[in-house]
Amino acid sequence: MIQSKRYFFIILILLSYQVCTSQVHANSNSDRVDYLIELLQEPLDTESQKEIKGAIIRIWKLSKSEEIQQKMNNIEHFIRFRQYQEAEDFLSHIILEQDDFIDAYYQRAIIHYYQGEVNEARLDLLNVLSLEPRHFDALKVLALVYEKQNKKTEAYYTYKKLEKILPHDENVRSKLKSLEKLI
Repeated sequence: MIQSKRYFFIILILLSYQVCTSQVHANSNSDRVDYLIELLQEPLDTESQKEIKGAIIRIWKLSKSEEIQQKMNNIEHFIRFRQYQEAEDFLSHIILEQDDFIDAYYQRAIIHYYQGEVNEARLDLLNVLSLEPRHFDALKVLALVYEKQNKKTEAYYTYKKLEKILPHDENVRSKLKSLEKLI
C-alpha cells in the first residue's frame, strides 16, 4: 500500500511539473485534467484526493498567454490587502483580453462573493462552468451562493453535480444529506 501510494504521488508530481512548464499545450493539459478527474472517481484517501484536486487547479490556473499569466500572479496582492475593487477591475481587464480563461472568471466570482455580490458571483461561476463543467470549486461556491440566496433545491442539484465529480468526498455527501432534509 505504501509503495503504491508513493508511486502514485511520483506520477502526480511529474504530471504537475509538466503542467507548470507547458502553458501552451492546452490539449495535453485538457487530457491531464481528464485523467486526474478519472482518478477522483476512485475511493482514495483524503490526502490523495487533495493532491489530485490541487494538480487540477494548477492546470485551470494556466493562461494561454504568458503575459496574462504574469498579470494573474498579481491578483494575490490585491486579495491579500483586501483591495477587492482593484482586483475585480484587474480581472475584468484580463477577461477582456482572454475571454476563455477559466481562472480569471473564477477569481472574479470569489471576489464578488467576498463582497456579498452573490448575483455577480453566480454569473461568473456559470461562466466558469460553461468553460469547464467539472470545475469542482466553482460548483462548491455556486452551491454556497444558492444556499445564501435560500435556493435550497438549486443548491442540492449543484451538489449532486459535484458528487458525480467527487463521489468520495465526505463534505459533499454531508451537504447533500443536510439539504435533503430541507427540500
